[in-house]
Amino acid sequence: MIRLVALIGLSGSGKSSLGQALAERFSMPFLDTDLLVEERAGMPIRRIFELRGEEFFRDLETRVVREIAERPAIIATGGGVVLRQENIQALRQNGFVIFLDRPVERILENVRYDKSRPLLSSPEKLREMEQERRALYQEAAHATLRNNADLEEGVDKLVELAADVLIEAPSSGYSVIGYPIEHTLSPVIHGTIFDAIGISISSSYSAIRVPRGALRSFTEKARVSGLRGFNVTLPHKRDIIPFLDAVDDEARLCGAVNTVVVDGGRLSGFNTDMEGLLASLRDNGHEYRNRNVVILGAGGASRGVVFKAALEKAAKIVILSRRREKAEEIASEVERAVAGCHVRACRLLPDALAEAAGEADILINATPMGMIGIGEDFSSLEFLRSLPRDALVCDLVYDPPLTNLLREAWALGHAVQNGLGMLVHQAILADELFLGRQLDRSSLYQTVYTKLSNEGLTQQ
Repeated sequence: MIRLVALIGLSGSGKSSLGQALAERFSMPFLDTDLLVEERAGMPIRRIFELRGEEFFRDLETRVVREIAERPAIIATGGGVVLRQENIQALRQNGFVIFLDRPVERILENVRYDKSRPLLSSPEKLREMEQERRALYQEAAHATLRNNADLEEGVDKLVELAADVLIEAPSSGYSVIGYPIEHTLSPVIHGTIFDAIGISISSSYSAIRVPRGALRSFTEKARVSGLRGFNVTLPHKRDIIPFLDAVDDEARLCGAVNTVVVDGGRLSGFNTDMEGLLASLRDNGHEYRNRNVVILGAGGASRGVVFKAALEKAAKIVILSRRREKAEEIASEVERAVAGCHVRACRLLPDALAEAAGEADILINATPMGMIGIGEDFSSLEFLRSLPRDALVCDLVYDPPLTNLLREAWALGHAVQNGLGMLVHQAILADELFLGRQLDRSSLYQTVYTKLSNEGLTQQ
């Protein structure tokens, strides 16, 4: 099992900036050998060269590499780490080595020559090192990334390379993939369902962190790993579709997949979110049919809500998004796909929000605002005062159980519900697809909800 990814290449090739971004994507520690050498020596590299010489620096670098090669981490190495074969042997033994091959001219555009880089004192010196070390980099690396793009594109390419060795699909059972994934309740919910129906595989339901750009690698491994199915959460519900062999009609219609069945290496995608939300609304005495529905957000979750509301013959549908063009795109697609429906798209501004809320029977937040770990919330909830007295406010967020949006709506006397009911219902529907049979949905819903209540995870 690969424990680390080591980045090698010339000084200025992007090892530190890309390495830090890669570590964040995979939630792994980031280590920089140059910084560790400076910490060990108690002085900057420039002073090490001046007072002790390059050989002393190389000895210290080798000791640092030998120590950190035992840790799971993303490692940015010094440009000369390849000058000693023992360094490369240590990194390759437990890790995957990637050569960041950045064109010299691109490095020259961005690197300032100063005394902090003793071996990078001039453009001529850089070109000389490139000629001397290129063959060493190529020989040492398992893979090469031509890093001649901007940071974001470079990170995406690096993620795809690293995913091949850092992400492993389970050898059996089921999982949920997403990014971030730390707060998901899916393992608890599906484990409870499996236990309740007498299938002793709950321990094999796992949460797998799959960063953006890593779907190809994960799906390829899922085909041959023995995994029987997996659920999909943000941000992959739309992006995963090109990697699937089949997509059912409702998932294709809304352009989002949250459940994938693996059968004989074949990946089939479904969407149980839309039906799950409708089931949750019905639990609370609400329907889309003949109702005015206001949806906040124009992402993958919003798209499914809008399509389901249209299919269920909602009287009026309004989408509000900070990017009006995204809302208009969804509105146009829904109107083309569902005969007789009308969807209005607006920019998410206070006046438009208050106007739409004034006619809403059901207001649904389909954005991640207010979610734990997102760090973003509504700047104002004044629009809630425009809602009719009997309007329902639904937040698809379930962590925390009571968002500021729901808290304020409740204080104003409105019925509220979070995304937990939808989560439970869609999980039961997903398990029916995984197992190929119908389950006792009502009984399982109560079992799961009781389990979550006992663990303090339901709405207070």
